[in-house]
Amino acid sequence: MSVRHAHPANWGARPAGSLGPRPLAAWTTAFAFTLLLAAGVARADGPAPRAGERPGGPDSAPVRREDGETMLGANDLARLLDATKFWRSDVRKLELRVRSHRVLLTADNPYVMVDQSTIKLRTPVRSRGGELQAPIALLDSLPADSSINRLIYDPRAGVVLVVPPGGVVRTPRASVEGGVTRVVFPMDQPEDAEVVGRARAHFRLRFPGYFTGIMSDSLRAGVLRGLRRLPVVSGCAFEVALSTETQGFRVVRDAAARRVTLELSRSAGATWEPFAPEGPPGPRALRVVVLDPGHGGADAGVTVGDAVEKQLALNLARRLKTEIEHELHARVVLTRDQDRALGVRERAEVANRAHADVVLSLHFDGLALSRASGASAYCPPADARANAQRLGGVGPNAVALLPWGDVAARHAVESRSLAEALLSSLDLHGLGPTRLREHLAYPQRGVNAPTVLLECAMLTSNADRARVSTPGGLDDLAQAIVEGLQAYQRNE
Repeated sequence: MSVRHAHPANWGARPAGSLGPRPLAAWTTAFAFTLLLAAGVARADGPAPRAGERPGGPDSAPVRREDGETMLGANDLARLLDATKFWRSDVRKLELRVRSHRVLLTADNPYVMVDQSTIKLRTPVRSRGGELQAPIALLDSLPADSSINRLIYDPRAGVVLVVPPGGVVRTPRASVEGGVTRVVFPMDQPEDAEVVGRARAHFRLRFPGYFTGIMSDSLRAGVLRGLRRLPVVSGCAFEVALSTETQGFRVVRDAAARRVTLELSRSAGATWEPFAPEGPPGPRALRVVVLDPGHGGADAGVTVGDAVEKQLALNLARRLKTEIEHELHARVVLTRDQDRALGVRERAEVANRAHADVVLSLHFDGLALSRASGASAYCPPADARANAQRLGGVGPNAVALLPWGDVAARHAVESRSLAEALLSSLDLHGLGPTRLREHLAYPQRGVNAPTVLLECAMLTSNADRARVSTPGGLDDLAQAIVEGLQAYQRNE
């Protein structure tokens, strides 16, 4: 695989100890703030059901109720285990073989052989319509090693499914101790948990596992006001409703205990993570949206095989223009609508002359010899707004002039809100993992509006590249971005 970068060399310096990106030719390392997660789905190779949907597909199977018992057909059991079946009609026995394991079922018999152990079930195996039906309790006695698929029963959806690579997430519980509110999420892979929204009003967590727990409307304690499950394509995600008194948080990942604990405090301090700055509540105006397709002309950007960043960015911008005009009824301005080079000042001038409400710079990333995938968003750092305020460059009575390139600092808080809304939507559409970096990227310089540079996918990832190289894949990406803009506009 050949990877060619053609980014401007002055994208942004990386001072010692800085979290900012390296010069653009090497600018692909992701800030692991939104660490997340890839797998956890109802089927191992496809999307999980959205909230309220019934899982389906080759890695799940429906159950049936007989005389108050939950039963799973032996054919479905064999399929989910990827087992070979051996039927002995003379004694009405079915043997399932999975590598070195075997499960022996006998019609009208509560005793089941699992390897060398004999298990007595409360209900006997039954025969219905020429197929054996196994009590769902059998799942608890199946071998627990990596050579055989692990199965779980989801009573909410009424299916048995293969546990996805991300494992499972179970019912959360809350408590208060010593003035600290704790929300505990039992799960198989706590090390892969991530915070995907740090705003107190929209604090969000995402986990790789499939959620098998029970949500309670009464889950409240201390500063916790509630917990809402979010619909996602892969894994599971939750939005945490917090009291306005909450000042800091910590996420404790305990691999040994197989749990993640969200700790919440009414006091701030060095041991607590701060929440992201937030703008005023209420809907935001989106009358003018400026789309800035990256690169162009002799500057092709990242090129991997037939995938060329400058063309993908332009194709995406054209799709987005149509969708935004239709869904948000906003005026959409493109900094370029053809394959031509633009300087950073020209891009900023287009946005500023249009009086943009938001500016979205569209790019595609690439990093040779890396397994990285997903999307990244760059926005001006929150402390940039503080510096702008110190210089008198924020607010209706601002009189001091900021350096031309730093004018985006006026809108750092709104830019971060926009970035989180976009990344959250990409995550919910299964287009992650996503990463947020607070750094004023070179193409954002001089933009006097909330601005986000969005690296929409990693072209050096085979899966990402294949997805965005099709019209349908770009349409899905455009839809996710539009929904992110709508969430930013609502500011709920």
